[in-house]
Amino acid sequence: MIRWDELPEVRSPVGRTLDDLLEEGPQRQSLPGYDPIYRDFVDYIIRCTHRIWEQKNVGLCRSHYAPDCLIHTLAGPVTGVNAVVQNTITTLAATPDRLLIGEDVIWSDDGTEGLYSSHRIVSRSTHMGDDPLLGKATMVSNGVMTIADCLCRENRIVEEWLVRDNLRGVLQVGGDPWAVAKAQAADDLVGDAARHGWRAEAISRTREQADVAIPTSHPAALPAAMLAAAFRDDRYGDAAQALSPTAEIRWPSGRHGYGRGYGIGCITQLRSALHDVAWRLEHIAARPLPGGDIAVALRWSLAGMHNGNGIWGEASGRELLVMAVSHYQLRGGRIVEEITVFDELAVLRQIAGGLGA
Repeated sequence: MIRWDELPEVRSPVGRTLDDLLEEGPQRQSLPGYDPIYRDFVDYIIRCTHRIWEQKNVGLCRSHYAPDCLIHTLAGPVTGVNAVVQNTITTLAATPDRLLIGEDVIWSDDGTEGLYSSHRIVSRSTHMGDDPLLGKATMVSNGVMTIADCLCRENRIVEEWLVRDNLRGVLQVGGDPWAVAKAQAADDLVGDAARHGWRAEAISRTREQADVAIPTSHPAALPAAMLAAAFRDDRYGDAAQALSPTAEIRWPSGRHGYGRGYGIGCITQLRSALHDVAWRLEHIAARPLPGGDIAVALRWSLAGMHNGNGIWGEASGRELLVMAVSHYQLRGGRIVEEITVFDELAVLRQIAGGLGA
Protein backbone atom coordinates (compact mmCIF):
# COMPACT_ATOMS: atom_id res chain seq x y z
CA MET A 1 0.00 0.00 0.00
CA ILE A 2 1.06 3.58 -0.67
CA ARG A 3 0.90 6.11 2.19
CA TRP A 4 -1.13 9.26 1.69
CA ASP A 5 2.01 11.41 1.40
CA GLU A 6 4.03 9.14 -0.91
CA LEU A 7 4.39 9.53 -4.70
CA PRO A 8 4.44 13.36 -4.75
CA GLU A 9 4.92 13.15 -8.54
CA VAL A 10 1.28 12.00 -8.80
CA ARG A 11 -0.01 15.55 -8.58
CA SER A 12 -3.44 16.94 -7.82
CA PRO A 13 -5.20 18.76 -10.68
CA VAL A 14 -5.45 21.85 -8.45
CA GLY A 15 -3.89 24.84 -10.22
CA ARG A 16 -3.03 22.91 -13.39
CA THR A 17 -4.24 23.74 -16.90
CA LEU A 18 -6.20 21.27 -19.01
CA ASP A 19 -3.30 21.09 -21.47
CA ASP A 20 -0.99 20.10 -18.62
CA LEU A 21 -3.47 17.55 -17.29
CA LEU A 22 -3.91 15.89 -20.68
CA GLU A 23 -0.26 15.98 -21.75
CA GLU A 24 0.89 12.53 -22.81
CA GLY A 25 4.16 11.04 -21.62
CA PRO A 26 5.78 8.23 -19.64
CA GLN A 27 4.12 6.68 -16.60
CA ARG A 28 4.74 8.34 -13.22
CA GLN A 29 3.14 5.51 -11.25
CA SER A 30 3.03 1.75 -11.68
CA LEU A 31 -0.50 0.82 -12.81
CA PRO A 32 -0.64 -2.91 -13.59
CA GLY A 33 -3.61 -3.76 -15.80
CA TYR A 34 -4.37 -0.15 -16.76
CA ASP A 35 -4.25 1.14 -20.34
CA PRO A 36 -0.75 2.48 -21.12
CA ILE A 37 -2.15 5.93 -22.03
CA TYR A 38 -2.65 6.64 -18.32
CA ARG A 39 0.45 8.11 -16.65
CA ASP A 40 -0.79 7.77 -13.05
CA PHE A 41 -4.02 7.26 -11.14
CA VAL A 42 -4.98 10.94 -11.13
CA ASP A 43 -4.38 10.98 -14.88
CA TYR A 44 -6.61 7.91 -15.25
CA ILE A 45 -9.53 9.64 -13.49
CA ILE A 46 -9.15 12.99 -15.27
CA ARG A 47 -8.34 11.61 -18.73
CA CYS A 48 -10.98 8.88 -18.94
CA THR A 49 -13.63 11.36 -17.73
CA HIS A 50 -12.52 13.76 -20.49
CA ARG A 51 -12.59 11.02 -23.13
CA ILE A 52 -16.08 9.87 -22.16
CA TRP A 53 -17.78 13.23 -21.55
CA GLU A 54 -16.02 16.01 -23.48
CA GLN A 55 -14.93 13.81 -26.39
CA LYS A 56 -18.33 12.02 -26.26
CA ASN A 57 -16.83 8.53 -26.56
CA VAL A 58 -19.45 7.04 -24.26
CA GLY A 59 -18.64 3.49 -25.35
CA LEU A 60 -15.36 3.77 -23.42
CA CYS A 61 -17.47 3.16 -20.31
CA ARG A 62 -17.44 -0.52 -21.34
CA SER A 63 -13.67 -0.70 -20.90
CA HIS A 64 -13.58 1.56 -17.83
CA TYR A 65 -16.44 0.08 -15.75
CA ALA A 66 -16.72 -3.55 -14.68
CA PRO A 67 -19.58 -5.43 -16.34
CA ASP A 68 -21.30 -5.85 -12.96
CA CYS A 69 -20.27 -2.50 -11.47
CA LEU A 70 -22.42 -1.06 -8.68
CA ILE A 71 -23.17 2.68 -8.52
CA HIS A 72 -24.56 3.96 -5.20
CA THR A 73 -26.70 7.10 -5.25
CA LEU A 74 -29.19 8.51 -2.77
CA ALA A 75 -31.88 8.02 -5.43
CA GLY A 76 -31.11 4.30 -5.57
CA PRO A 77 -28.44 1.93 -6.89
CA VAL A 78 -27.48 1.46 -10.53
CA THR A 79 -26.09 -1.92 -11.56
CA GLY A 80 -24.05 -2.90 -14.62
CA VAL A 81 -22.05 -1.13 -17.27
CA ASN A 82 -24.93 -1.10 -19.77
CA ALA A 83 -26.95 1.05 -17.39
CA VAL A 84 -23.95 3.38 -17.00
CA VAL A 85 -23.70 3.74 -20.79
CA GLN A 86 -27.42 4.43 -21.20
CA ASN A 87 -27.55 6.93 -18.34
CA THR A 88 -24.56 8.80 -19.81
CA ILE A 89 -26.25 9.00 -23.21
CA THR A 90 -29.47 10.23 -21.61
CA THR A 91 -27.58 12.95 -19.74
CA LEU A 92 -25.77 14.06 -22.89
CA ALA A 93 -29.06 14.18 -24.80
CA ALA A 94 -30.36 16.75 -22.31
CA THR A 95 -27.07 18.66 -21.94
CA PRO A 96 -24.93 17.90 -25.03
CA ASP A 97 -22.40 20.67 -24.33
CA ARG A 98 -21.69 19.32 -20.87
CA LEU A 99 -18.19 20.05 -19.49
CA LEU A 100 -16.86 18.22 -16.44
CA ILE A 101 -14.26 20.43 -14.77
CA GLY A 102 -12.14 18.36 -12.42
CA GLU A 103 -11.39 20.47 -9.35
CA ASP A 104 -9.54 17.76 -7.43
CA VAL A 105 -8.84 14.03 -7.25
CA ILE A 106 -8.10 12.87 -3.70
CA TRP A 107 -7.04 9.24 -3.86
CA SER A 108 -5.86 6.38 -1.71
CA ASP A 109 -4.26 2.99 -2.18
CA ASP A 110 -6.63 0.53 -0.50
CA GLY A 111 -4.30 -2.44 -0.92
CA THR A 112 -5.91 -5.59 -2.30
CA GLU A 113 -9.22 -3.74 -2.66
CA GLY A 114 -7.77 -1.46 -5.33
CA LEU A 115 -7.16 2.24 -5.86
CA TYR A 116 -9.83 4.64 -4.60
CA SER A 117 -10.51 8.14 -5.93
CA SER A 118 -12.69 10.98 -4.70
CA HIS A 119 -13.18 13.14 -7.80
CA ARG A 120 -14.72 16.59 -7.33
CA ILE A 121 -16.33 17.96 -10.49
CA VAL A 122 -18.14 21.13 -11.52
CA SER A 123 -20.44 20.33 -14.46
CA ARG A 124 -21.22 23.20 -16.84
CA SER A 125 -23.91 22.71 -19.46
CA THR A 126 -26.98 24.07 -21.26
CA HIS A 127 -30.37 22.45 -20.69
CA MET A 128 -31.06 21.78 -24.39
CA GLY A 129 -33.17 18.62 -24.18
CA ASP A 130 -36.09 17.27 -22.16
CA ASP A 131 -34.97 15.43 -19.06
CA PRO A 132 -36.76 13.41 -16.34
CA LEU A 133 -35.05 15.45 -13.62
CA LEU A 134 -34.79 18.94 -15.15
CA GLY A 135 -38.03 18.80 -17.15
CA LYS A 136 -38.71 20.36 -20.56
CA ALA A 137 -35.74 21.98 -22.27
CA THR A 138 -35.22 25.58 -21.14
CA MET A 139 -31.97 26.49 -22.99
CA VAL A 140 -30.72 27.81 -19.63
CA SER A 141 -27.07 27.35 -18.65
CA ASN A 142 -26.44 25.61 -15.36
CA GLY A 143 -23.65 24.20 -13.25
CA VAL A 144 -23.67 21.79 -10.32
CA MET A 145 -21.12 20.20 -8.03
CA THR A 146 -20.58 16.43 -8.12
CA ILE A 147 -18.24 14.16 -6.22
CA ALA A 148 -17.68 10.65 -7.55
CA ASP A 149 -15.90 8.22 -5.21
CA CYS A 150 -14.65 5.26 -7.26
CA LEU A 151 -13.01 1.96 -6.34
CA CYS A 152 -10.88 0.89 -9.31
CA ARG A 153 -9.03 -2.26 -10.33
CA GLU A 154 -7.07 -2.81 -13.54
CA ASN A 155 -8.57 0.03 -15.60
CA ARG A 156 -12.14 -0.52 -14.41
CA ILE A 157 -14.40 1.13 -11.87
CA VAL A 158 -15.91 -1.73 -9.87
CA GLU A 159 -17.91 0.36 -7.39
CA GLU A 160 -18.87 4.03 -7.25
CA TRP A 161 -20.52 6.32 -4.73
CA LEU A 162 -22.01 9.28 -6.63
CA VAL A 163 -23.27 12.47 -4.93
CA ARG A 164 -24.57 15.41 -6.95
CA ASP A 165 -26.24 18.70 -6.01
CA ASN A 166 -29.39 17.86 -7.98
CA LEU A 167 -31.63 20.30 -6.10
CA ARG A 168 -29.51 23.23 -7.26
CA GLY A 169 -29.65 21.90 -10.83
CA VAL A 170 -33.46 21.97 -10.73
CA LEU A 171 -33.48 25.49 -9.27
CA GLN A 172 -31.12 26.80 -11.96
CA VAL A 173 -33.50 25.86 -14.78
CA GLY A 174 -36.49 27.35 -12.97
CA GLY A 175 -37.94 24.08 -11.67
CA ASP A 176 -39.76 23.41 -8.41
CA PRO A 177 -37.73 20.90 -6.34
CA TRP A 178 -40.71 19.88 -4.20
CA ALA A 179 -42.82 19.20 -7.30
CA VAL A 180 -40.05 17.05 -8.77
CA ALA A 181 -39.56 15.21 -5.45
CA LYS A 182 -43.27 14.52 -5.06
CA ALA A 183 -43.55 13.21 -8.64
CA GLN A 184 -40.57 10.92 -8.04
CA ALA A 185 -42.08 9.73 -4.74
CA ALA A 186 -45.36 8.90 -6.51
CA ASP A 187 -43.44 6.78 -9.04
CA ASP A 188 -41.69 5.00 -6.17
CA LEU A 189 -45.05 3.73 -4.91
CA VAL A 190 -45.65 1.85 -8.19
CA GLY A 191 -44.24 -1.65 -8.70
CA ASP A 192 -42.30 -3.95 -6.43
CA ALA A 193 -41.51 -2.19 -3.16
CA ALA A 194 -38.61 -4.58 -2.56
CA ARG A 195 -36.50 -2.61 -5.05
CA HIS A 196 -36.17 0.09 -2.37
CA GLY A 197 -34.80 -2.27 0.26
CA TRP A 198 -31.32 -0.79 -0.21
CA ARG A 199 -32.36 2.33 1.76
CA ALA A 200 -33.35 0.39 4.88
CA GLU A 201 -30.10 -1.58 4.62
CA ALA A 202 -28.07 1.64 4.34
CA ILE A 203 -29.82 3.15 7.37
CA SER A 204 -29.10 -0.03 9.33
CA ARG A 205 -25.39 0.12 8.38
CA THR A 206 -25.24 3.75 9.44
CA ARG A 207 -26.74 2.95 12.82
CA GLU A 208 -25.00 -0.34 13.55
CA GLN A 209 -21.59 -0.53 11.87
CA ALA A 210 -18.37 1.00 13.16
CA ASP A 211 -16.48 3.82 11.50
CA VAL A 212 -13.67 3.07 9.11
CA ALA A 213 -10.35 3.09 10.96
CA ILE A 214 -8.10 6.16 10.68
CA PRO A 215 -4.35 5.36 10.73
CA THR A 216 -2.17 7.14 13.27
CA SER A 217 -1.21 10.68 12.18
CA HIS A 218 -3.50 10.56 9.15
CA PRO A 219 -4.79 14.09 8.30
CA ALA A 220 -8.37 12.79 8.01
CA ALA A 221 -8.45 12.59 11.82
CA LEU A 222 -9.06 16.35 12.14
CA PRO A 223 -12.23 16.74 10.00
CA ALA A 224 -13.53 13.33 11.12
CA ALA A 225 -13.29 14.41 14.76
CA MET A 226 -15.06 17.66 13.87
CA LEU A 227 -18.06 15.86 12.33
CA ALA A 228 -18.19 13.29 15.14
CA ALA A 229 -18.16 16.03 17.81
CA ALA A 230 -20.99 17.84 16.05
CA PHE A 231 -23.30 15.01 14.96
CA ARG A 232 -22.70 12.58 17.83
CA ASP A 233 -22.01 14.81 20.82
CA ASP A 234 -23.64 18.16 19.90
CA ARG A 235 -20.36 19.86 20.88
CA TYR A 236 -20.48 22.50 18.18
CA GLY A 237 -18.00 24.87 19.77
CA ASP A 238 -15.41 22.12 20.07
CA ALA A 239 -16.13 21.00 16.51
CA ALA A 240 -15.66 24.53 15.17
CA GLN A 241 -12.10 24.69 16.48
CA ALA A 242 -11.03 22.52 13.52
CA LEU A 243 -12.02 25.37 11.16
CA SER A 244 -9.94 28.42 10.42
CA PRO A 245 -11.84 31.56 11.53
CA THR A 246 -12.05 32.57 7.84
CA ALA A 247 -12.65 29.09 6.38
CA GLU A 248 -14.66 29.01 3.14
CA ILE A 249 -17.66 26.68 3.35
CA ARG A 250 -19.68 25.30 0.42
CA TRP A 251 -22.66 23.01 0.98
CA PRO A 252 -25.50 21.87 -1.35
CA SER A 253 -28.23 24.05 -2.85
CA GLY A 254 -26.15 27.23 -2.98
CA ARG A 255 -25.02 27.42 0.66
CA HIS A 256 -21.77 29.39 0.56
CA GLY A 257 -20.24 31.31 3.43
CA TYR A 258 -17.22 31.87 5.64
CA GLY A 259 -16.14 31.23 9.18
CA ARG A 260 -16.79 28.89 12.06
CA GLY A 261 -20.34 30.04 12.69
CA TYR A 262 -21.34 29.44 9.10
CA GLY A 263 -19.76 25.99 9.02
CA ILE A 264 -21.50 24.88 12.20
CA GLY A 265 -24.73 26.46 10.95
CA CYS A 266 -24.76 24.08 7.98
CA ILE A 267 -24.52 21.14 10.36
CA THR A 268 -27.14 22.40 12.83
CA GLN A 269 -29.62 22.92 9.97
CA LEU A 270 -29.53 19.16 9.46
CA ARG A 271 -29.32 18.39 13.15
CA SER A 272 -32.39 20.47 14.03
CA ALA A 273 -34.49 18.66 11.43
CA LEU A 274 -33.22 15.17 12.28
CA HIS A 275 -33.72 13.66 15.73
CA ASP A 276 -32.22 10.42 17.08
CA VAL A 277 -29.34 10.80 14.63
CA ALA A 278 -26.58 8.36 13.76
CA TRP A 279 -23.44 9.42 11.90
CA ARG A 280 -20.96 6.99 10.32
CA LEU A 281 -17.59 7.56 8.66
CA GLU A 282 -17.32 5.24 5.64
CA HIS A 283 -14.07 6.12 3.83
CA ILE A 284 -11.08 8.45 4.07
CA ALA A 285 -8.40 9.64 1.64
CA ALA A 286 -5.77 12.37 1.65
CA ARG A 287 -3.13 13.77 -0.72
CA PRO A 288 -0.56 16.58 -0.58
CA LEU A 289 -1.44 19.82 -2.38
CA PRO A 290 0.89 22.44 -3.87
CA GLY A 291 2.40 24.81 -1.30
CA GLY A 292 2.25 22.38 1.60
CA ASP A 293 -1.55 22.17 2.02
CA ILE A 294 -3.29 18.82 2.38
CA ALA A 295 -6.50 17.66 0.66
CA VAL A 296 -8.74 15.27 2.61
CA ALA A 297 -11.85 13.40 1.47
CA LEU A 298 -14.40 11.86 3.84
CA ARG A 299 -17.39 9.81 2.73
CA TRP A 300 -20.03 9.64 5.45
CA SER A 301 -23.68 8.84 6.06
CA LEU A 302 -26.30 10.28 8.38
CA ALA A 303 -29.60 8.75 9.49
CA GLY A 304 -32.26 10.37 11.63
CA MET A 305 -35.96 10.83 12.25
CA HIS A 306 -37.42 13.86 10.50
CA ASN A 307 -39.18 15.15 13.61
CA GLY A 308 -38.11 18.79 13.44
CA ASN A 309 -39.60 21.63 11.41
CA GLY A 310 -37.14 23.80 9.53
CA ILE A 311 -34.86 23.41 6.56
CA TRP A 312 -37.02 20.70 4.94
CA GLY A 313 -40.42 22.06 5.91
CA GLU A 314 -42.81 20.49 8.38
CA ALA A 315 -41.68 17.34 10.14
CA SER A 316 -42.75 14.20 8.28
CA GLY A 317 -41.87 11.63 10.94
CA ARG A 318 -39.94 9.58 8.36
CA GLU A 319 -36.50 8.16 8.94
CA LEU A 320 -34.18 9.83 6.43
CA LEU A 321 -30.84 8.85 4.97
CA VAL A 322 -28.15 11.29 3.82
CA MET A 323 -25.14 10.04 1.81
CA ALA A 324 -22.43 12.70 1.64
CA VAL A 325 -18.84 13.33 0.63
CA SER A 326 -16.83 16.19 2.12
CA HIS A 327 -13.56 17.60 0.76
CA TYR A 328 -11.29 19.66 2.99
CA GLN A 329 -8.19 21.76 2.46
CA LEU A 330 -5.93 21.73 5.52
CA ARG A 331 -3.28 24.34 6.29
CA GLY A 332 -1.32 24.70 9.50
CA GLY A 333 -3.49 22.21 11.36
CA ARG A 334 -6.79 23.93 10.48
CA ILE A 335 -9.44 23.54 7.78
CA VAL A 336 -9.33 26.52 5.41
CA GLU A 337 -11.90 25.18 2.93
CA GLU A 338 -14.75 22.67 3.17
CA ILE A 339 -16.90 21.44 0.29
CA THR A 340 -19.71 19.04 1.18
CA VAL A 341 -22.01 17.48 -1.43
CA PHE A 342 -25.14 15.36 -1.04
CA ASP A 343 -28.32 14.96 -3.09
CA GLU A 344 -30.78 17.17 -1.24
CA LEU A 345 -33.44 16.48 -3.88
CA ALA A 346 -33.34 12.81 -2.87
CA VAL A 347 -33.82 13.90 0.75
CA LEU A 348 -37.01 15.76 -0.25
CA ARG A 349 -38.08 12.64 -2.17
CA GLN A 350 -37.80 10.62 1.04
CA ILE A 351 -39.81 13.22 2.96
CA ALA A 352 -42.51 13.05 0.26
CA GLY A 353 -42.84 9.31 0.92
CA GLY A 354 -40.54 7.94 -1.77
CA LEU A 355 -37.66 5.42 -1.88
CA GLY A 356 -39.43 2.81 0.18
CA ALA A 357 -40.48 2.33 3.76
